[in-house]
Amino acid sequence: MYFEKSLGIFMGAFVVWGFLMALFFNLMLKAYKAKNDPKLLWCSFVMAISYVTSDHFFDFFSTIETYFTWFVYDIVTLLAILPVFLIKRTTSVSPGVIYVTIGLVINSILFLGMHIDLVYLNVDSQPWWFWSFYSITVNLCDLAMIVALIVDKDILGILLIKRTLKKQLLNFQPSSWFGNKCCHIEAS
Repeated sequence: MYFEKSLGIFMGAFVVWGFLMALFFNLMLKAYKAKNDPKLLWCSFVMAISYVTSDHFFDFFSTIETYFTWFVYDIVTLLAILPVFLIKRTTSVSPGVIYVTIGLVINSILFLGMHIDLVYLNVDSQPWWFWSFYSITVNLCDLAMIVALIVDKDILGILLIKRTLKKQLLNFQPSSWFGNKCCHIEAS
């Protein structure tokens, strides 16, 4: 399911439009004082600028280095968003920013994987399952990032799972069988 050029261009335009709409939505919330989250606004701004520049200043499918270029764009975008996590303020980092960070990391790994596949491993360019996985996952991550920037909620439950796992690990008590058989070495 490796996307054709026309569908790829359409999806690229849709994603750029989505990030621009997320930026405009967060600007509107800031202007109407409905929400005052500078971290989310900064993240929306960086994502819109990153995706607009990577989409409009790069010739789609022009070279085999396309995926590496997108990898670099995502790393630079992550570095631009990183100060949000370093700023200590009364408010914590919003779910939208966390989702964008997770999405960019996933996309970066996939872009690098596609680059390695096309340049070093699969030089004859025979389609295989990773290309379909890449196409679906990158587009779903982009969509999740757009929605997360607009609604600013834990839309997939990732943060809930993280909190639950953290709570369970902090309150971990080995069961009697586990504690006796696996954790404690009894003296003979």
